[in-house]
Amino acid sequence: MSEEEFKAAIKEGNLKKAASMAEQITKSPGLFEIAITGESGSGKSSFVNALRGLADDDIGAAEVGVLETTEWLTIHSHPEYPDVFLWDLPGIGTPNFQSNEHKLTAADSIYDFFFIITATRFREIHANLARKIQETGKKFYFVRSKVDQDLGAEKRKKNYSEARTLQQIKKDCTDHLRIAGVNDPQVFLLSSWEPDKHDFPRLKETLGKELRQAMLQKLLNTSRQTLQEKKIAVQKTTWKPATLSGDGTASPLPDLSLIADTAVLLNCMRDYCKEFGLDSDSLAALPEHVGKREEDLKAVIRSPLATEITSDLVINLLAKSVGGGVSYLTYLAWSVPVIGSLVSAKVSFGTTMSMLDNFISDLAEDTQRVLTVALGGEENQFACSARAAI
Repeated sequence: MSEEEFKAAIKEGNLKKAASMAEQITKSPGLFEIAITGESGSGKSSFVNALRGLADDDIGAAEVGVLETTEWLTIHSHPEYPDVFLWDLPGIGTPNFQSNEHKLTAADSIYDFFFIITATRFREIHANLARKIQETGKKFYFVRSKVDQDLGAEKRKKNYSEARTLQQIKKDCTDHLRIAGVNDPQVFLLSSWEPDKHDFPRLKETLGKELRQAMLQKLLNTSRQTLQEKKIAVQKTTWKPATLSGDGTASPLPDLSLIADTAVLLNCMRDYCKEFGLDSDSLAALPEHVGKREEDLKAVIRSPLATEITSDLVINLLAKSVGGGVSYLTYLAWSVPVIGSLVSAKVSFGTTMSMLDNFISDLAEDTQRVLTVALGGEENQFACSARAAI
């Protein structure tokens, strides 16, 4: 399955097919670059090895030593996802770390995600780095490595409690990150020598979800762009039903200074629903396939599609579009006097086109909302991915 096939399914209005493809694609995330950063000696390379399921002396493992071993950035592939790469960056404070002030350089923009690794208590250097990453809009995990050494030191004290010690360390890191302005910080305590203990298993699970979520967001961005293109293409055809609706056989509409054939518009709007995959048959087939309830999918639909498309609905939508239709004809009469004079006696054409254009825009937005929920996202993801208007 490819993103191009996913895009083609959306163009076809086949949301069931698009959802099926998305399910397969999110199981194998695409290109995703993860930066591993932190101070020299924090255990970055050992962390990379443990994350890849390797011991420090295994073939292919990142070089580890008592001295700074990562003089230049090195890249390693993720053991489960071939297109996910782990970038082991030179330690902060070393000559080869190019930013003494810990500013993210232009090159750092290639990274999709960050791990900040530290083996010591929280310092201002970590707060600065966390703030810089957050400013880019990227996410990061804060990892307190070598927690086994922390526990070893605490064992000498009376009334030692491993759970209490870990809780205190995590609270300290979390509090400092919040003071630094980080929203909802993700903190993990672990030992790279004990990848089955502490927060390491949870980190792996959370990272897997993060990768799938990143792929989902990428697909939602693709669907948004595809629907934008489709909306524009469909809107270019609205002159046909607008012309048919306002021909000589149409009747004046009550309380409106326009002439329109509501039967023509009814059929046209129903065809648009089907073209976007929002007709009743398509919506009924989608829930079972994605494990969602039909009412949950329909609940995010905000357009008039949420109600039955009737003649009364068409008239109401036309009434709301009268202003737009008049504006359209005023422009047409001014810019093309001959054509404008032929239609200026009726506002039917402009009003109908305005109504259909708005209806199509609503359909595109609703399709994105339905896809977001169907693919396992939340409606607020639609708002985040819809900065460019659909």
